[in-house]
Amino acid sequence: MIRTLLITALAAGNLAGAAIPAAARQQAPAWPADKLGKETSIPFIGTIGLYNFEADGDRGVWLQDQQRRWYYATVIGPCTGLPFAVRIGVDTRFGGTQLDRTGTLLVDRERCPINSLVASNGPPPKANKAKKRG
Repeated sequence: MIRTLLITALAAGNLAGAAIPAAARQQAPAWPADKLGKETSIPFIGTIGLYNFEADGDRGVWLQDQQRRWYYATVIGPCTGLPFAVRIGVDTRFGGTQLDRTGTLLVDRERCPINSLVASNGPPPKANKAKKRG
């Protein structure tokens, strides 16, 4: 049985990450220093789901659980739909109700096997682009 979870953006303008103010993103619970960058899993993803995600090109994605902790998942090979995704799913077939390195990201009609899932402090802050005058 395949357990999937869809993370959707609301059509009313809530794109992934846009609904969370920058100050709130910085106050998310931080991982202890000894846990950062180490392999981990997201428990109960099949029942409580994810809160947010942000793509990192076509090779990885930051995932945020319901407790607002961040994880970074790298995929095996390029996942071409990831940079444009407004929703993603996960297949936890071998992990039961938890997502770990045996899981798969489902992006559009593409299956992107996870190579690594580690604890993270979340995506880096986005640089403000200078407005063009004229």
